[in-house]
Amino acid sequence: MAPHTFLRRAHRVIAILFLLSIPPAGYFSFSTTGGEVSSVVYLPLFPLLGLILTGGYLLIDPWIKRFQERRIT
Repeated sequence: MAPHTFLRRAHRVIAILFLLSIPPAGYFSFSTTGGEVSSVVYLPLFPLLGLILTGGYLLIDPWIKRFQERRIT
């Protein structure tokens, strides 16, 4: 499997995990009273970091390839 294909699949899986982590975080953030915040609220941050890294690479990858092709020719 090519790295580009692997990153696309990983990005999709991470996006699904991110979407699945949003409802519990929202539930626990609104159900707490007295100012205490549950640690479940921070659950979506981990998949979000993965989305930022893989999405940033997938965004910049075509520009890097074009730059390398122009440099070779």
